[in-house]
Amino acid sequence: MINPFDEILEKIDGLEQKFIAINSNTTSASIEIINRDELCRRLGITEPTVIRYEKKKKIPAIRIGSSVRYNWPAVVSALENEKA
Repeated sequence: MINPFDEILEKIDGLEQKFIAINSNTTSASIEIINRDELCRRLGITEPTVIRYEKKKKIPAIRIGSSVRYNWPAVVSALENEKA
């Protein structure tokens, strides 16, 4: 006779493995932190334009003291949603 608790534990282990696989795929692909110069270069725009986009909340910015950094996939997503 199969122990129902063993069956539940097997299902939980399976779900845990799936969660780990999904989490590891999305985490590595969804975070790429870049600085303002790199953002300007990638978008082909000037620094004042980037600052204006930040102030208008068109792109997300991460402030660390006086430094500003950007999550590249989040910026691309924000700009794509802006067009839609």
